[in-house]
Amino acid sequence: MADEVGVMYLGRLVELAPRRQLFTQPRHPYTRMLLDAIPDLHATGRARTPVQGEVPNPLSPPPGCTFHPRCPHATARCRVEAPAWHAQPDGGAVACHAVEEGRLG
Repeated sequence: MADEVGVMYLGRLVELAPRRQLFTQPRHPYTRMLLDAIPDLHATGRARTPVQGEVPNPLSPPPGCTFHPRCPHATARCRVEAPAWHAQPDGGAVACHAVEEGRLG
């Protein structure tokens, strides 16, 4: 069992949070997409949404945020500027412009 869980995308840590918080209140769009892709084991009828888009070449990642080609919240800033690591008030940390700008809670 882990007290904290980290989520990586193309070899870079994008979110780190206490276990319960990560699974109940994910912040990074990639973390949200991963959790939405988990099959529904309780047969509640919730639709499973696979992570969309092509995985970029890890040997030649895109500029800016490496997740921006697959992110539904990407802006022009995401395409040119890599997000900084930001501590969150209730624990954990995330690297995402949308979270930093308040576009995602």
